[in-house]
Amino acid sequence: MHFKTAVSSARKLKRQGLTAGQTYQRLIEAILSGALPSGGVVREARLARDWKTSRTPLREAMRRAAESGFIVLRPNRAPVVRAMTASDIRDIYGLREVLELYALRLSWPHLTEEVIQPVVLLAEQAKPKAAPDWARRCLKFDLALHGLWMRRCGNSWLIADLERNYRFLRILQRWIGRDFEHLERSYGQHIGILEAIQRRDEPMVRELLSAHIRKSAQLVEHNLQKTAAPEG
Repeated sequence: MHFKTAVSSARKLKRQGLTAGQTYQRLIEAILSGALPSGGVVREARLARDWKTSRTPLREAMRRAAESGFIVLRPNRAPVVRAMTASDIRDIYGLREVLELYALRLSWPHLTEEVIQPVVLLAEQAKPKAAPDWARRCLKFDLALHGLWMRRCGNSWLIADLERNYRFLRILQRWIGRDFEHLERSYGQHIGILEAIQRRDEPMVRELLSAHIRKSAQLVEHNLQKTAAPEG
């Protein structure tokens, strides 16, 4: 009985169109591409019609986008796309730099060769243009490298703050990851960090990590400016 009910519900969702997860991804894509401009009102009924989905998954997608910092929900009024400024980007990445450097300091004694080796393997597999899916592998290597200190800092409060910060940054990462030239540069920066970890050169790791985060912020800021709504 329960199985039939689940199948019936799944078929109903399929008939309705996009799921909440698919709608969320499409919503973020529309914001980052400029199709839904910064500061603009989001018309749910129009989006539901254009995307051929029901209001329920769309509202769930709106809620998730608000939690991620892309949408501002307003009581009894239509949601608006958050007006992301250059200052916002600098603040977000500035916070990321502080948190990650602190996590690196706490986790440094635990970054043993055994812990590092799986990331070294991912780095080998992610060499730019070495495989058809090298871009996906580069992003996987990126997350694994930063995860070395994020997961091993031993401070649950810090981990929670890092994860909250990264929910937003992972979306930007997937977006910027379409720029293959940037991916190659980022890969080189990550390799430099990884090699410094292997040499046990903590000051160099900290210097390279700071430079990498700041360059990432500059790239995101540049790309957001290109998709900003024209004035007037």
